[in-house]
Amino acid sequence: MRVPMNSETPQEDNLASAIDAVAEDLSLTRSRKVAKKGETAQEQVLFRATTEDHERWKKTAERLGISMAEFMRVAANEKATKELECSHPFAFRKSYPWMEECLKCGVRLRDGDGKTYIR
Repeated sequence: MRVPMNSETPQEDNLASAIDAVAEDLSLTRSRKVAKKGETAQEQVLFRATTEDHERWKKTAERLGISMAEFMRVAANEKATKELECSHPFAFRKSYPWMEECLKCGVRLRDGDGKTYIR
């Protein structure tokens, strides 16, 4: 992608150049699981990490026999589930035909239409 600075000298977008440069040196991996069954991953997330963190995550993914992308998805989804969804046992839930609620944390879990809620 080129972003013209003025009419005479177009300048290349730095982010696109950086991503292309990194992509040239990457060895491609194939993940066993891209998304939930029947779905395909549609979004890409780019973030910065220290070299030490990157190497640690890479070694962990290799030991687990999965791609680093899958490792990051699993770790992020575990954290999101813990933070956003009620994890109390069903004994603490009160169910009505029009809604379900957790008595322990007070979170409304679904309404009568089957729509589920997150905190």
